[in-house]
Amino acid sequence: MSTDPGQPLTIRGREADVVFPNRLFLAPMEGITDQVFRDLMIGVGGLGGAITEFIRISVNPIPRKVVAKYLGPVRGVVPVGIQFMAADTEHLAQSIANAEPLGAPWYDLNFGCPAPVVFNKCAGSALLDHPDRMVAMIGTAVQATGRPVSAKMRAGVRDPGRLRELVLAAAQAGAAMITLHARLRTTSYEEPATWSWIAEARAALDSAGYGHVPLVGNGSIAEAGDARRMMETTGCSAVMIGRAALADPWIFRSSLGRPTATRAEGAAFALGYAATILADRPPIVALKKLKQMLRWYRCGGLFLDCPEDRQILLRSTDLEVVLDWFREQARISG
Repeated sequence: MSTDPGQPLTIRGREADVVFPNRLFLAPMEGITDQVFRDLMIGVGGLGGAITEFIRISVNPIPRKVVAKYLGPVRGVVPVGIQFMAADTEHLAQSIANAEPLGAPWYDLNFGCPAPVVFNKCAGSALLDHPDRMVAMIGTAVQATGRPVSAKMRAGVRDPGRLRELVLAAAQAGAAMITLHARLRTTSYEEPATWSWIAEARAALDSAGYGHVPLVGNGSIAEAGDARRMMETTGCSAVMIGRAALADPWIFRSSLGRPTATRAEGAAFALGYAATILADRPPIVALKKLKQMLRWYRCGGLFLDCPEDRQILLRSTDLEVVLDWFREQARISG
């Protein structure tokens, strides 16, 4: 199995396959990885695939127009899948049927969200305690579309004791790809991910005859070399990157051995992000989105020599103050 993140990856559905140009995926992050952010990431380069923020199914099937808002126009170069999250199979097949005309290349099911508001409704990571429901949902989705269906999960709720059972259940149900976030539902993001759980999941799939099912590792990717290191040490097929992509959108390029961002490029990305949001949304939304990114942002070495500036900008209530700081960084380093 390849340990080169630059190699293409194929996942197979009943009637159609998806070919990713490389093995680096942008993790779905609620409120962050919307169409605007994804498109900018695709523009930077180095990204192999992405998934929408989760679309939660509750009392009714999700209408096509709602899915379209999350997905945006289909991009041919970098496949973007639709992620659904639900507590059971009710309305799942119809939600997929409503989404089919939009042309997304594959569907992903969320079994990893740890948020209490989700967990307490027996959705997201709560389903890790109910593998039978997870199997039913994957099977329903597979029968509802000819496109591939993947599953994203954590290693368990309170402990990883059912990890082998969970990944094998997903594969047996027809998941074309499994993403394992190597944390528990109870694990905070400040704690390091346990990569050995990814290796355990890979070994379980291989020994049970599911070596053909790609396993995507997720968790504690902080810098470019981490993606290849995860693949080499765990045997995973690909790597999904979350907060590190928010910190440095160039991490996908640099993980493929390409140059990192300059200071001017880091500033230009932030300015472009704000400008795109401002095209159809009010300044307060652009300020909120920029602050989400600012909490982690280090692209081009920004804030490394002036960490106090980050706190000043995070406390600012004036979008122009934030934009002027980035304009100055672009000017002095351009």
